Amino acid sequence: MLLPRSIRWRLTGWYTLMLAGLLLLFSLGTALAVYRLLIENFDEVMDSQASLIVKTIDVRNGDLMLNNDSLRPGRANDEHLLRIYRADGRLLYNDNPDEDADVLRGAVPNALNGQRIRLEFPGRRGTMRVLTVPILDGQKVAGVLQLGLSLEDVGETMRALIKALLVIAPAIVLLAGIVGFFLASRALGPIDRITRAAQQISADNFNRRLDLRGPDDEVGRLARTFDAMLTRLQLAFEQQRRFTADASHELRSPLTAIIGQIDVAVAQPRPAERYHDTLLNVREQAQRLARLTNDMLFLARSDAEPHPFTKEPLDLSQLLPAILAQLEPLAQARQQELSAEVLTPLLIEGNEDDLIRLFLNLIDNAIRYSPAGGSIRVAASAPAGTPGTIRVQVRDSGPGIAPEHIPHLFDRFFRVDRGRNRATGGTGLGLSIAQTIAQAHGGQLQVESAVGKGSTFTVILPCAAPPPPYQLPAQ
Repeated sequence: MLLPRSIRWRLTGWYTLMLAGLLLLFSLGTALAVYRLLIENFDEVMDSQASLIVKTIDVRNGDLMLNNDSLRPGRANDEHLLRIYRADGRLLYNDNPDEDADVLRGAVPNALNGQRIRLEFPGRRGTMRVLTVPILDGQKVAGVLQLGLSLEDVGETMRALIKALLVIAPAIVLLAGIVGFFLASRALGPIDRITRAAQQISADNFNRRLDLRGPDDEVGRLARTFDAMLTRLQLAFEQQRRFTADASHELRSPLTAIIGQIDVAVAQPRPAERYHDTLLNVREQAQRLARLTNDMLFLARSDAEPHPFTKEPLDLSQLLPAILAQLEPLAQARQQELSAEVLTPLLIEGNEDDLIRLFLNLIDNAIRYSPAGGSIRVAASAPAGTPGTIRVQVRDSGPGIAPEHIPHLFDRFFRVDRGRNRATGGTGLGLSIAQTIAQAHGGQLQVESAVGKGSTFTVILPCAAPPPPYQLPAQ
């Protein structure tokens, strides 16, 4: 049901009100213009008649002589007024004595002074317009002529015009309102479709799309933006579902292992050594559970808001060797060669704890997925080809990654080999965390890999400007 508060009603109402106002102004302007034109034509007729009458009046020895039959009594009517005055102001001729007004007599002295005067006064049959002109005998005023005509014809014309405008203007406004409502409905139709689509959308149904086909106007762009928003929401919800399902599975595995080992331990008395082994296994599962919880909490905070950290000046040429020294025992236990080529200096601004976590994840993955006797090489430099950046590469000799898995490599809980990853103690969140940290520092994480040829992970970070050289104070 359409409510009067809807946009289409408001648009139609404003459009109709504006049109009604414009029509009102147009009607007033038209009426005034027509009235002025009629009066001008009326005055021209009066001027012509007054000139003809003056020509019929003879002036002899300064006196007026009326010889024309058109001026004789009996030709008068209520819509016509003709008066002639002598030079001394006495009335000589009056064809309509019923019409008398002080304003008529008051115009005579001014006309005797040579002025032409136009005035209106209320007559017995309506308003009359009167022209008062001097009758000249050469350069001398010999008398005054007053000619009056009723404005009844002008009034009738104006009344007919006003009636026409009162009929036509509302009809135009009504028609414009109907057309405006139709056009508003057509223009806002996609908005209704968007509203209905939004009402049908729920967390379990993001498949609805508008698929609006139309011009590239504001409504069309809104519809396409709405479809794009639904696509992003669908992807976000699907990712959230996968994350929740994977997290539940990953949390359930160590918990199940812990509960199972405890149940076995308490089922019957055992030697102290067996209880010791059980506790060690429980601690290992608990540590894995703690690592998984910390990783999930880190990603959840990063999703909730931009990753907050305190920037501080760091030199990767000092940070990376310390990380490599920390992981060297793990590589030696697997008889792997862990080498580094780090140029100095490599200055950046970032959070030391997060960067340590980033490079620990990458190098630890390289060690875990490289075979015994393999090699891991870490290289860091500031290449001249890309000024303002620092590149850190971690190259391993592992089995490599198939091309179809690379686009999903940074997805949360994604594993190329789930069983092997879980056996090595991974959570499936390390690369996702590494990418989040790199992006939070204004950088990016890239991967190149081929099956059987190992993998290379490259971290690209913006470098910090070197501090200005110290200058001794002037002596």
